[in-house]
Amino acid sequence: MPTSDKDSQISDNKLLESLSANYLKLLAPDLEFLQLPLGKILYAPKGRIEHVYFPRWSAISMVNLFEDGSMVEVGVVGREGMVGASLISGDDLSAHQAIVQIADGAWRLNAGIFKRDIENNGELAIIARRYSQALFTQVAQTAACNRMHLIEKRLARWLLLMRDRMDSNVLQLTHEFIATMLGTRRAGVSIAAGKLQSSGIISYHRGKVTILNQRKLEAASCECHRIVSAEYDRLLGKQSPVSRRRQ
Repeated sequence: MPTSDKDSQISDNKLLESLSANYLKLLAPDLEFLQLPLGKILYAPKGRIEHVYFPRWSAISMVNLFEDGSMVEVGVVGREGMVGASLISGDDLSAHQAIVQIADGAWRLNAGIFKRDIENNGELAIIARRYSQALFTQVAQTAACNRMHLIEKRLARWLLLMRDRMDSNVLQLTHEFIATMLGTRRAGVSIAAGKLQSSGIISYHRGKVTILNQRKLEAASCECHRIVSAEYDRLLGKQSPVSRRRQ
């Protein structure tokens, strides 16, 4: 399997880990491991999807862009899934911008090979369909959350989402970036983060957010994190990849 990182492990992505050994052996020659730098755009809105990506410790945001130049995150993909799930429905154009918000690596697979697997109803197609349903729940719940809940609860929910995908309590995130992803003002994020910090739930220093108490962060969040997590567990199982993350 082509790779640019000798320490990369297929089991660091949950979808790839779920494949049988025989199937993965057949698929491996077509998987290419590559680094994804911060800010790299994988797909532009209405752009053709030429590859699907299976993140290792990177996080990719699906972002809606507006005519006035503003943007808001509608979903995020990490080691639990894949980017390019719209191919499952036969659509090879991206509805969103897909941008790397936390740099690391991912396995890349040619879209034509993935579509062939879908047509043959292969193992990857079966698990990808279940993941697509879980991702839809995340996107729908995010839209409802952004409309209904206060910024402090939305911030707590988003930090938990990122913590789940990074398998780390330390996140390299600025207030400005978080505000862009949540579709709100930076001042609002600063106030909300200040409340969480004064409660001993997180600490924030120079673009680094550290989760000090996950249980308290869960209590500070709205119900949206619990709803989305339960759907991922129902559709994909609670098993997590063995953590080889280097802090």
